[in-house]
Formats: sequence, C-alpha cells, structure tokens
Amino acid sequence: MSETFTADDIKTIDDAITEKEKTKIIQAFSNASWRLDWPVSSTPFARPCWHFFIAGSKRSTLESCEDELTNNETWGFLIHIWRRIRSTHLQNSTLLGVYANGQTFGQDSPIHRDNLAHESGNTIVLFCNDFWATSWGGELTFCNNSKDDLIAAVLPKPGRITIFKGQIPHRARCPSVDCDRLRITIAFKTINKEPSK
Repeated sequence: MSETFTADDIKTIDDAITEKEKTKIIQAFSNASWRLDWPVSSTPFARPCWHFFIAGSKRSTLESCEDELTNNETWGFLIHIWRRIRSTHLQNSTLLGVYANGQTFGQDSPIHRDNLAHESGNTIVLFCNDFWATSWGGELTFCNNSKDDLIAAVLPKPGRITIFKGQIPHRARCPSVDCDRLRITIAFKTINKEPSK
C-alpha cells in the first residue's frame, strides 16, 4: 500500500531567518557561479534550471555534511540556520546536502521526490529573494502520491521556510513572464537517523 500525503505533511514558517542572515544570503548570492544544469535528465522539452552545489559531497554514502557546510568560506553561516531548524523541527535528522536553485520564466522543475520510499527524510526549502510579488507565481507545489492532484502550494515569500517529507512529489514552478528576477531557493536535504514511527 502506498503512503498518503496531505497538506499536514508540509510545514511553512514565515520570517524563519533574521535580517542579518537575509543580508548574508543576498551578499553570498551576489558572487555565486550558477550553472545551467538541473535536472540533468528529464522530459525531452524540459528547460534546465540554474543550480549550484554548497555542501554534501558524501551524500551518496548518507554521510552528514555539517562539517563541510561549516567549513565553506562563503556559505558556512547557513549551519546556524540548519541547526536552528533541526533543534526545533528535525531533531532526528542528518543533513546530507545543501544546494541552491534558480529559475526564470519557462524553467518549471519536473515533478520529483527528494527521498526514495525507504529513505525517510525531509527537505527544507528556504526562499531567498529579498522581494517577491504574489503575481509572479513561482509556487512550490506538492502532489498526492499518484501525482494526479495538488495537495498544497507555497508562495516563495522572502525569508519563508517550508519543511516537508522528502518522499512527497513536488515541483518548483517558474516565475511568470513579467517577473524581472531569478527565483532563488536554498534546499537542505536530510535523512532520518532512525525509521519514523
């Protein structure tokens, strides 16, 4: 029997980071070297999104990347955001990877899952733009397990964090054609230290 996902499996927290952290994020992104390469393999007409790796070089072996993140000269301050989220929402989680995604008009991500069914874990998405008009769209949408209906949508409001089970099918919608900026997020990927009850 497949798992049933609902909006209750998705937690959204507004004003989840401090003004100082917002400033550090904007400064770090000002020197970022984006690559146009995600997803690598998708549908024939998919347009890849902008992406760059921050931490998680040992993700394939399910090793924590906390030390790697802490030692990252540009992005090391993110460890404080991660530890705050972990202490209040994800005490049972190991951080496996951290990376940034960027999208402009026409760059919808495919519907995908971040964790396999046997890899119980969560994803944290931090919305990083300093301003976002509601009319620009760019929602993070979530589907039921069979991917034939939406169960939730989250607007990329600045400073907002969304935490969800990594097994939930989801996609990042691109900004509308009238949006004049990159939709920017940072994702923290985790796996539970022991099976969820």
